[in-house]
Amino acid sequence: MYAAQAVGAVVDGAVLATAVLYFGTRVGVPVPWIGLVLGAGNLAALVAAVPLGALADAVGARRAAVGFTCLVGASLAVYAVADGPWTYAVGAVVFVVAQTGLGAARQAVVAARVEPRARVAARGRMHTLLNAGMGAGTVLGALVLAAGADAGFTLLYGGGALVVLGCALLLAGMPADPADSAAAGRDRRISAALGDRRLLAVTALTSVVQLCLPVLSVILPLWAAQGTRAPGWVPAVALGLNTVLVLAVQRPWADHVVSDAAAARSALWAAAALPGGCVLLGAAGAGGAAAATALVLAGIVLITVGEVAGGPPAWHLALRDVPAALQARHQAVFGMAGSVARIAGSAALLPFVLAAGAWGWTAVGAAMAAAAAGLALLARPVRRDLPHGRPGPGQAPGQPTEL
Repeated sequence: MYAAQAVGAVVDGAVLATAVLYFGTRVGVPVPWIGLVLGAGNLAALVAAVPLGALADAVGARRAAVGFTCLVGASLAVYAVADGPWTYAVGAVVFVVAQTGLGAARQAVVAARVEPRARVAARGRMHTLLNAGMGAGTVLGALVLAAGADAGFTLLYGGGALVVLGCALLLAGMPADPADSAAAGRDRRISAALGDRRLLAVTALTSVVQLCLPVLSVILPLWAAQGTRAPGWVPAVALGLNTVLVLAVQRPWADHVVSDAAAARSALWAAAALPGGCVLLGAAGAGGAAAATALVLAGIVLITVGEVAGGPPAWHLALRDVPAALQARHQAVFGMAGSVARIAGSAALLPFVLAAGAWGWTAVGAAMAAAAAGLALLARPVRRDLPHGRPGPGQAPGQPTEL
């Protein structure tokens, strides 16, 4: 599963780095149509997340991972032969929706094979492999763009489809999990995970904390170009710095989040770092080129600390004690946080920050800090005395009970 995550992420990074430019400039798909298709794909993925998770629970997470991987490969095959707006739309929407189901299925497979206490560490490894693969794929995509040959794009998408299908074969060869053969007795309700109020609260708060992702990929490049005097290379260097720091820090940080107390401390780190980073990014608009560059890079370091610290407590709270029969559905619901963050970041935060400037950055940082603090509060153990002062088993009189 780790190998499939890493290899698949390389393909994803190469596709995301090249698809918009290729179809917009080489195939001739109108830019407004590309924006409409990407928006429709993200919306479809958001709506389909829970049903896809229920499907994975019904057929078994490993089987679902194989099926969704094949769909990703099929979408890339469509990319390789697409010659107009409609074929591009089919490939793009299937790619985004299949990735949503695949993410939930992969995480469910990993969670089924590790102890609950180790799930945050396992997810940290998956996240690190995702970032490493995406970075390598972006470099590969940049090389294809630099070469500029149409055949290079066809080879990239066609070869990517074959590589992804190879990942499907790799997953199909994994030993079957005992849970995969117990589908008959499972809860078939699509909305079963939506009844978990704790999961919904954590997902909502996480969607706000994860606004740091569109800040890095969408808002910062335009803000640096339009709102600051920073040189044009600064956003690329900032994104590279973020990638290197996440690769270096995410896994060891996640390894230490093994309890409610550790999750609360990690969330408080995020609550402190995220607003500080946003304030520095906003202040970059008031200085010259050198000051803007220094403030942007310093702000990215703090945003990255918030990203690294904010993920593990959310994973801990949402997924530690998930029933085996609902694992994929819980993973799918929790995965909606990223989709909501990306949609909100592009549709709402981008125009807001560009219009409001430094004050807009401050407001975004305050919202992310409040959400991270909310995760810390959810991680705090709740204490109360038993009725009538009766001590629990093995509990001294008057000692509070930890739930």
